[in-house]
Amino acid sequence: MPELNTALIIMQNKLANILFSTRLTAILFFLFALAMGVGTFMDAGQDTSPTPFSRYWIYNTLWFEAIMAFFVINFLGNIFRFRLYKKAKWATLTLHLAFIFILLGAFITEIYWL
Repeated sequence: MPELNTALIIMQNKLANILFSTRLTAILFFLFALAMGVGTFMDAGQDTSPTPFSRYWIYNTLWFEAIMAFFVINFLGNIFRFRLYKKAKWATLTLHLAFIFILLGAFITEIYWL
């Protein structure tokens, strides 16, 4: 049984290293910006934005919400990984918390404003 616990700890550490990596942050930022850029161009020349078309294909999709969820997980993990709660790093902590609150607001809007 001890080797099973060791294997679980190793897998847990690998998963944490992936979820809280700066590489994942960069990939998420790229995908998020790309998706919003495509959604913006889909709405170009329309009277309203976002249009039902861009909502259906981009903004109301599970993969777009998954990007935002992974952002929140990544930011929360980085707060503890880089010890942003220390006084010397409060500015960076504020930036991370601001992104988290913006994304939580987006989730709440998505759930209650359909």
